[in-house]
Amino acid sequence: MFGKDIYWYGVQALSLLEKGELHSPDTSPVFHLLAFIFYFTGPTENGLLVFQIVTSIWLYFTLSLAKLLLYPGQTRNFFVFPSLILLVLSFSYPKQSWALGFLVLSIGCYANEKSILRVLIAFLLFLFAFWFHRFVGLFGVGLFFIYLMPKRFYPWLFAISILVPFILAKDPDTRFYSGSLSFPLIEAFKLAGLAILFDWIFLFLRSENSMKMRQAIQFLGLVLLLPLFHFADVQYRILLSLLALGGVWIKVNIRNTAIFIISSLLWCFIIEAKPESFRYSYEDMLNPAIKTSEKNEIGLLVAHHGFCEYYHFHFNKECLSWKPDDLAIGELPKGKQIFRLVSGFRYENLKNTRNENNEAMFSTLENLGKYLLVREDDWNQYLIWLEKHNSKKLGYAKSWKNPYRLRPDFLREKHTK
Repeated sequence: MFGKDIYWYGVQALSLLEKGELHSPDTSPVFHLLAFIFYFTGPTENGLLVFQIVTSIWLYFTLSLAKLLLYPGQTRNFFVFPSLILLVLSFSYPKQSWALGFLVLSIGCYANEKSILRVLIAFLLFLFAFWFHRFVGLFGVGLFFIYLMPKRFYPWLFAISILVPFILAKDPDTRFYSGSLSFPLIEAFKLAGLAILFDWIFLFLRSENSMKMRQAIQFLGLVLLLPLFHFADVQYRILLSLLALGGVWIKVNIRNTAIFIISSLLWCFIIEAKPESFRYSYEDMLNPAIKTSEKNEIGLLVAHHGFCEYYHFHFNKECLSWKPDDLAIGELPKGKQIFRLVSGFRYENLKNTRNENNEAMFSTLENLGKYLLVREDDWNQYLIWLEKHNSKKLGYAKSWKNPYRLRPDFLREKHTK
């Protein structure tokens, strides 16, 4: 499967079919769409793939329709130049993609001929965008604000934006925080290589259109150079959305066709060269998931985000991609224990690790290929041992592959609703 969250959509849709409610509360109706597809295909990976394909068709259709609304009668320019960004968006972030489709239709209705009917339709479509994904709705509000702002105020807004990273909270328990001042475009390059830089550059170099909304999108793309939020969670998705929206204003000609082909080739290359940026190694998860699901003593499994979604979807077992907190421990079934799947460590190294009393550090240690199954209590003692010895392995032990942070407060509140 392509996409790092796709199995989570499956978990949500399965819960709707089996229990009539979502596994985790969410106002977006996108999970109901997947549940509808599952009704015909069954809760399988093929159903997830159909959902991703339908999402990509929706996004391309809405971008194309928006282009017709903006340029009525110019059917020659109906074709949208999205590179492969639409597929990356649709397969990786379906909820965002459905919301973005409604947002671009709203823009198409509003940004050209303004009649009372078109404004009302545009507002209704914006409400749908907000319903499907709240952050896309907020993104739309910000874009509309920039659209209404006279261009002479753009430098002032950019200057104010520079101060945002210093104003945002430093506490990672909050939804938006400035954890570092690394520049988003550098982080984007680490994730998507030259492909995203190429598309971002041509977002500004293309000057064939002077429409105000196009200029607002260009300016927002410039603002995204600044480390406004935690990039991996927010700004990368906004940047992909801007690049997708930018295709609506691009005319069909030889120059733009050449740019489209080069961009597509760059995206194909980066997806092939760095698949870990777009998907987890799901093929390495099947055997560990089977072996772990068969162990009755496990009341809660701790593993990284991607494995937990895969494990829950295929085996309907609870899994936590955070360090167990008092809420998770309190929900542990009586007589059961918490185990953890460790990634990035060799079996022999953990097996030979001894404490101060020359005793084996791990009472349970099972080699499951790319993962090692251990007791959570033993792992916590091992972390203390690594910290005490200032071990270089601490960087591996405390990484996204081996969850070490407690759930942020906003996630705990969502879980208890």
